Amino acid sequence: MPNTAAKRVIEAYLSREALGSALLVDAPWGSGKTHVIKQLTNCEADPTRLYVTLYDVHSPEAFDWALVRAMNPWSEGAAASWGKRAKELASGMKVFGVQVDMTKVNLTEVALRALPDTLIFDDIERCSLSHAQLSGLINRFVEHQNKRVILIANTEKHRDKDAFDAAREKLIGQTIALHPELDAAMTAVWGRIPAGQGRAALQARQKVVAKTFHDAGHNNLRLLLRAMRDAAVMLDALEPEMLEFDQAVDHLIATFLALHMAYHGGRLSKQDMLDRARFSKSVIAKVSNQDAPPPDALELVQKDHPSCNIEAGYSDILPVQLGYGLIVEGYASTSDIGDGLSSTHQFSKPSQQPDWVRLRNWYSEPLADLEMIIVRIKQRQASFDITEPGEILQIHATESFIQQFQEVADPKAHARKTYDYICALAKDGKIRTSVPSSDDMVKYGFGWELGRIYYGGYAFEPSRRDKVLARRLMAEMDKAFDRSLPSLCDRLLQEMRDAPDTFLERFEYTARGENFSQASVLHHLPVDKCAKILIGHHDENRDVARMIASVFAKRRVSHHSELSDEHVWFDQLETALIDLAKETSELFAAQIRLFIRRDLTAP
Repeated sequence: MPNTAAKRVIEAYLSREALGSALLVDAPWGSGKTHVIKQLTNCEADPTRLYVTLYDVHSPEAFDWALVRAMNPWSEGAAASWGKRAKELASGMKVFGVQVDMTKVNLTEVALRALPDTLIFDDIERCSLSHAQLSGLINRFVEHQNKRVILIANTEKHRDKDAFDAAREKLIGQTIALHPELDAAMTAVWGRIPAGQGRAALQARQKVVAKTFHDAGHNNLRLLLRAMRDAAVMLDALEPEMLEFDQAVDHLIATFLALHMAYHGGRLSKQDMLDRARFSKSVIAKVSNQDAPPPDALELVQKDHPSCNIEAGYSDILPVQLGYGLIVEGYASTSDIGDGLSSTHQFSKPSQQPDWVRLRNWYSEPLADLEMIIVRIKQRQASFDITEPGEILQIHATESFIQQFQEVADPKAHARKTYDYICALAKDGKIRTSVPSSDDMVKYGFGWELGRIYYGGYAFEPSRRDKVLARRLMAEMDKAFDRSLPSLCDRLLQEMRDAPDTFLERFEYTARGENFSQASVLHHLPVDKCAKILIGHHDENRDVARMIASVFAKRRVSHHSELSDEHVWFDQLETALIDLAKETSELFAAQIRLFIRRDLTAP
């Protein structure tokens, strides 16, 4: 036990007569020091010992009242006597035959006369009093009332550390340090975690938990226990067969705990949690032949946990958005957890993984299996069945890597082969269309950011030829999108008429999947049909018409160059609305002109 000697000192202090000095117990926040002291002193049950927190105590009066609150006047023992006496005084009863005026009685002084022999003051470093004031208040118990006084503090975080260090010799006779007792803390936490597969998985991996905690270096058990509770909730959401992948579960638990403690301990920000998929500054500097800047927060945490996916540039056991939801926002649905972790391909048997993933892990595959994987991929390529852009690029990159270790490597010929394959897909109309979105992963089916291409939980650094292939894919997908515009316009018109909420959501920047927040599309819609639909909403539900018009108005004044093609269309829409309204009456046309001025014109 790491605190055996410290516990002996505390027990010895409690057993002796008052020594005229206090005992200081020094330990970091969250290390379990309060729990250890309460356990050793039995202060919650022993009436001769009183525990008092000084958190945010800001005045001598507040200090005294903290003592009064701690005594609980309705408990048994010495405190009860003054509590009953206080009741008599407060009710105006006669005491010793004399009528007592409550306004002239200091109940705090009455209470403080009944203080027990041992006082335990916690949160010394969080007390708002100056240390000189606090020392004077505590010293009256040590020197003048001959009481045993135990002080609990994290001296490294003391608000007035210099003054505390300078004055401690007068007040404190001995200082002991407590260290986190991880085994005891984990034993205690199991009772706070509901029984289930999550708790069982953590209990089976206590060595993983302990290593992650020690690697973090903060010694804050409170952070660890909170992370363990949330980890159990995440693990409870998994399909039971996913927990059979021991190595992946070990990796997931370690990464989750490390990120959770770093975020809630203040080492990582919300933005850091979103930036996990980005390359670190040092990697970017290396790629651009620049001097490496000082490491950022993510790099420092990654350095503490080298086996975890703190940075997720190349692969990730805990996808960025899922980690943000679970750790920062505090919630993710069961389906989001299952889908997110499944997308990493680390919770399925090799035989259940896509061939491109198994090819990427080619060194780990048995030779016979690897040869069959390559045969299947070639067969699918021959029939042009591989159409997912990210899969095409991952297969090409892995094949290029394998060829580096073969004697017949020909990067140029290999790139030409993939280029021709992309062109053939486009010619046959098999290439997928780009999807308007603010997210490249949604738009093109793969991400390309800060010098890497990523897809399906894996990333690679593209060569010059790889970049040409990626750009060709993107160009062909954009062409496919242009060819799909007639059917897209029909769908948007139908949604605008029959499902306006769905129509409006497609223009929200935060909308998942397809959205046109930064994509010019309205100018492809027939002006006369849009005007007719808008007039219809104006007649049936003016609020709907105004919501649609407000979205149009915002895009009308947008400075995004991507939306500039729509500006002339808005002018044409105004004309079409007024002309259509005139067919009903001049009065209705006046209403529509006011509608345009209020809702369709720039705010």
